[in-house]
Amino acid sequence: MKKRFDLTIIGGGAAGLACAVSAAEKGCKSIAVIDRMNRIGKKLLVTGNGRCNLSSRNISEEFYHGSFNVKSVLEEYPDLRLFFEKLGLYTSADSMGRIYPLSNTAASVLDALRFGAEKSGKVRFFTEAQCTSVSENKNGFTVKAGEYEIVCGAAVLACGGCAATVHGSDGSGFALAENLGISVAKTYPALCSLIADNTKSHDRVRSKSAATLKHNGLLEKKELGEVQFTKNGLSGICIFNLSAALPDNERNAAVSLDLLPNYTLHEVYEMLLNVQLYRKRDLPEEMLNGIFNGKIALYLLKKANIPVSVHCAKMDYTDLKRLAAITKNLEFKITGRADFSKAQVTAGGIIDAEIDKSLMSKKHKGLFFAGEIIDVWGDCGGYNLHFAFASGLKAGKSAAKLLSEKEKTYDQN
Repeated sequence: MKKRFDLTIIGGGAAGLACAVSAAEKGCKSIAVIDRMNRIGKKLLVTGNGRCNLSSRNISEEFYHGSFNVKSVLEEYPDLRLFFEKLGLYTSADSMGRIYPLSNTAASVLDALRFGAEKSGKVRFFTEAQCTSVSENKNGFTVKAGEYEIVCGAAVLACGGCAATVHGSDGSGFALAENLGISVAKTYPALCSLIADNTKSHDRVRSKSAATLKHNGLLEKKELGEVQFTKNGLSGICIFNLSAALPDNERNAAVSLDLLPNYTLHEVYEMLLNVQLYRKRDLPEEMLNGIFNGKIALYLLKKANIPVSVHCAKMDYTDLKRLAAITKNLEFKITGRADFSKAQVTAGGIIDAEIDKSLMSKKHKGLFFAGEIIDVWGDCGGYNLHFAFASGLKAGKSAAKLLSEKEKTYDQN
């Protein structure tokens, strides 16, 4: 079934919907948004545990990774609140600067974007339409998706990455790009848990810690927050952020936890010495139960080679110093990471060298990119959705401008 539109957007997620709204607002006359799922924006509904952490008050380049230089996008769209307010969506920020819809539900964000696109009268959605090819023609592009063959003047690849495929993107956009000769950096899961040795004994225990990631002996990133131990590794927001900084090859990687980050090594030693004084007749595990979770206490004692059956009075200062040192530097060897089904975002994607300042392909005039398909990913806290929306807005504006210029040239001829 042949269709003709000015602009075709492949992907109806955060980036694609923002792109559609932007392009319509900037004068694009007809816009097709195609998506492989049975409804638009499914992945948006599960972001932020259903609350949709859509941005942050602390947007900065320092929270992003990958080859793509986010500077121009962030400078043009440093604050998305006005954009959403124009769509009738108001927001609030928590104490960490994370921005959520005032309704506290992701459905409000999806509705605002969908209604904004529909009310323009210029956007048509095509669902359950898997895009299988994008090719150039003399006037623009031909996009094949499901039963449709769409001819358009410009196209936007906004079809996401490989993470959480059950909710939307399946990584097929990378193949579409590569078939056009566009270079794609290797993809791997990011913002995910890390697989580590020796965590099974304290499964489901949580600990506020300072976490440090080292790779090949070099410091990669530090994070402060709650670490969750699992039966096969480490999880929690601070671990997710460490995973974003960990290269694809996890060999020679380790995470060190400071279990008492608000105390110096000497203060921890003094604390243990003081507790020992008052609990001389207790077993070591009992001595530590006012400081650590019981499972963590047993693990620390084992690491420090302190017998759990010996009364505290028999522990000497070398035992306490060894225990204090391990408390401040509890290291876990990293052997892998969670797969894409359990990752929040995709690392890798279309590299910076393929994209110009307007987010258009340097090889194919009229082909634009937005969102997770680009080789950029951010930390937890609204940074990834901010980039998805911001890049979608920029790509939509750029595509509308190009189409307007093409129309003027056509009229002059």
